Amino acid sequence: MPGPRAATPQAEPRRPRIAAAERERMIVDAAIGFFAEEGFSGQTRQLAQSLGISHSVLYRHFPGKQELIATVCTELFERRWREEWIEILRDPAVSLEERLLRFYQEAGTLLLAPEWMRIAVMTGLSGAATPSGLSSLLQDRIIHPLADAIQAEGSDRPLPRNIAEERAWALHGRVFYLGARGAIWRGATPRSQDEALAVAIAGFCRGARALAQAET
Repeated sequence: MPGPRAATPQAEPRRPRIAAAERERMIVDAAIGFFAEEGFSGQTRQLAQSLGISHSVLYRHFPGKQELIATVCTELFERRWREEWIEILRDPAVSLEERLLRFYQEAGTLLLAPEWMRIAVMTGLSGAATPSGLSSLLQDRIIHPLADAIQAEGSDRPLPRNIAEERAWALHGRVFYLGARGAIWRGATPRSQDEALAVAIAGFCRGARALAQAET
């Protein structure tokens, strides 16, 4: 008499298929953190493993590492920027110091994020600032609007444009260093970013007022 039949092993449930656009978004989001930590020399095979996908699946979306890095830069230097941040600098009803503080509090959610800081530095050092969109972001969306606001503050005797832009770079350098303390030097993050921003911007405005008085 034949013995009992062995139970047929049940097939593992299929994983739900992920739409191509959703998977591409997952790859880009993971790549931002990956390259921020590993640098642009990080291996995409390691990135694929961290996502639980094969290397071939990753390359189905991005034919090479340079294409993936370019997409990461577009995401950070173009897509995540919000044009309404610039409008903060154009409100004449608010003092310059308040506008500058609010601008950096809002835009700082992007510009002072550790991932943004590290990838921006690596992009600049690689010589890819212009093709990546980083130069345009700095010049057109930060320095030029800051210079406009600084120049308008002395409307009775407007600053020469080149001086206004140099002061804008000086201010942005102060703010950039606040982010660098945590993102690059690590362990030196300000206890309160808002407080550190307020101190940096107040010091800049005091210096600007002192210079203006000395020039009159």
